[in-house]
This record gives sequence, structure tokens and C-alpha cells, in this order.
Amino acid sequence: MSYIGTEPKDIRSFGRTKFDYTATQGQTAFTGADDDGKVLAFTVGQIEVYVNGILMDDSDFSTTGTGTVTLASAANLNDVVNVVSFETNIPDSNYVPASGGTFTGNITASGTLGVTGAVTAANGLTVDDDGATPLTVDRATNDGAVIDVQRDGVSIGGITTNAGKLVVNSQGSNLTFAVGGTSKANMDGSQFYPQTDGGLNLSHPSVRWQDLYLSGGAYIGGTGAANKLDDYETGTFQMTMTGKTGGAVGHGQYVKIGNICHFSWYSATQSITSSVAGVLGGLPFTHISPNNSAYAAVTLAHNTWVSNASTGYINIGTNSIYPTANNSSTASNTSTGSKYVMCSGSYTVG
Repeated sequence: MSYIGTEPKDIRSFGRTKFDYTATQGQTAFTGADDDGKVLAFTVGQIEVYVNGILMDDSDFSTTGTGTVTLASAANLNDVVNVVSFETNIPDSNYVPASGGTFTGNITASGTLGVTGAVTAANGLTVDDDGATPLTVDRATNDGAVIDVQRDGVSIGGITTNAGKLVVNSQGSNLTFAVGGTSKANMDGSQFYPQTDGGLNLSHPSVRWQDLYLSGGAYIGGTGAANKLDDYETGTFQMTMTGKTGGAVGHGQYVKIGNICHFSWYSATQSITSSVAGVLGGLPFTHISPNNSAYAAVTLAHNTWVSNASTGYINIGTNSIYPTANNSSTASNTSTGSKYVMCSGSYTVG
């Protein structure tokens, strides 16, 4: 028997789906596609059945599985039978609660999914979008952890912000960089180095770094003290000439590589007014001999200043050149008049 206004039992849901059927004479079972092509599906105990707009009592129909409704009394031709299926009841549905709640399946968000609290995904979290920014993590107003990477519940590193800057952090002693699953480089508290000796190039032949700034030295071809290049310097310098009273300014340049200085200097025409022992002063560095006994040899050319000298030497502890005649260690005297000289050489410096 039908009852108008009977409240359905145990209905606590908020969503519903309506299926409409036009009966044939004597039809009792309603299943499959309705008049609009929707296939009947419901949760047992969560439906309402109407015949010509009249709500049926639970005793007026029965269900088989989750897809067939059978009337206790056969319908007449063209009777309109409506089955209203309610969504799965709260809290066992896919309803998103205001707080808390657990999802046992996949979550699909066709728009923007905003999360302000914690999210735990036991089987992984995938963000897949062709938009400009598939995933945004906003630290908001203060610095701290943005992404925490854990192993067995223990933090091993992550991504943080510090003074508005991005920081990649490792809780262990090393941070490892891998390509294709293979470790390539490591960074610890004081060093950044490849996984294997000689295993990586720094930069690329066709894509190079611009400048290299070092506060220490570079070990080239080996790791011993003799392989360390700790200085490279270029510059200009000016020398003095004994016996000079005037004339043009000379031109000098040098290259210092490690503890060796290579130099060249040309006096241009100078006015020499006195004949004294010839000395060129003003080399860019003082000569230091490893065993405190080796002088440095110098070549003189285009020389009218000390006309009988084609060589010279730099004494230990000085930055001066002493021209000498061949087979002599005695400084030669200068010639007076308009004179000039060229010199070049290499010597050990500090």
C-alpha cells in the first residue's frame, strides 16, 4: 500500500539521482537504462520509489542487488515509475568534510585544489597539469621548511626558505647529485667533488663558465704542492736608470704565474749625463731564491746605455738589474748622451 508523505528511512545523504521509467502493462521489475538512458544504480536502503508521483512504502517494493527495483503490485500501462537514489551516507561517502576525513581512493580536482592544512597520502601524491604552475607551495609570511623529505619518519633534508631565498638542505653529512639513478657528485661541509676521481668536467667545451674566482689555489695535473697554482697576475711597471737626468718614459709589462715573474722593459731614449755603474731599478717584485744562492739572468738588447753589456743579473733580495759585460760579474758603467736599452727575463719571487 502506498503512503503519501512517508519519510524514507535512514536517509542522511545530501545528493540524489533520479531515474524515470514508463511502465508496460503488468511490469513489476525496473532495471537498466531509464527513459533518459541512465543506468539504474543505488545503495541498498538509500532509495525512494514513486509510482505516478506517489511515494511507495518500503513494503511496496523490493530490491535485487544494487540495480533492480521490483514492485509488490504490477504497474499498469504507461505508469510513471521514479527511483530516487541517494548518495552514500555521511561520513562514508566521497564528501569532503570541513575538517579531518579520509579518502580511500583517488582524488581528482578539475579546478584549483586549495589545501590549508596537512595532507597525508599513503600511496603517493601526483600533481599532473599542463598549466603554467602545476604545484604551488606557499610558505606565507615567515621563513622555514617548505618541503620536508623523510625516510622512515625521520627527516633527511628538504627545501626551506631563508631571508626570502630558496635553500636545499641535507640533514646528513653529504648532499648527493644523481643523473639517471647514478650518483655523480657530492657536497659535504667543506667540499664539492665528483663521485669518482676524474669523473666529471667542470663546464662544457661549447657552454663555458665566464669567470672563476678563487680565494685559494688550483691544483693542475696532480695533488702535490708542486702542482698548486696559487697566483696569476699581469701588470705594468716602470724602471729607473742610473746616470739619467731626463728623457722619455719607459714601457714595462709583466706576467706573474705562481712564484715566477716574466717581464720585459724598454727605456725609450733617455738623457744620460754621468758615467756610473749601470743599474736598472724598479722590477715589480723582489727576487727570492729557494736556496738563497741563485741569481736570475737577464738579457739586454738594443742597448746603448751600457754599450758593452748584453747580459745582466738580478741579485737575491733586490728588484734591480745589474748589466755586465760578457764573462764578467762586475757592473759596467753607463755611456753619456741620448741612450736607450731593452731588457727581459724571468725570476723567482715570493
